[in-house]
Amino acid sequence: MKQTQGFTLLEVVIAMTILAFGIIATMPMFVHAAKENAGAGDRGTVGVLAVERMERLRGGFYYQLDNGGSLTGNVNGYSDTSNPDYDVRWTVADNPNPPTESKIVVVRAVAKHAVFGQPKSVTMIGVRVE
Repeated sequence: MKQTQGFTLLEVVIAMTILAFGIIATMPMFVHAAKENAGAGDRGTVGVLAVERMERLRGGFYYQLDNGGSLTGNVNGYSDTSNPDYDVRWTVADNPNPPTESKIVVVRAVAKHAVFGQPKSVTMIGVRVE
């Protein structure tokens, strides 16, 4: 009785074709995951920048917080453009609601460019009490 070992050329070609279709079908998933990871990196960075600035403003002396600033444009003393890829802006205003001796601090960090999609931004609001 004659024994054959291995696979025929036809079986190998069919197996390779099925494998190729499987790999091609999963490629969009890998591309999407790479784009989402890049976007998450942008969101993480702007979040860290916003938190750092908020902590600086909340950690300083209450009476050094002068009212002013803008979230849409750079105002001297109320913006940080030291990083060429991100803008950090903030506003300080007296709180009209109790507690009366408090200020509302709003910080916004914006990426100037986006790896994927729209430039990411994070806005934080805090209350600084005397």
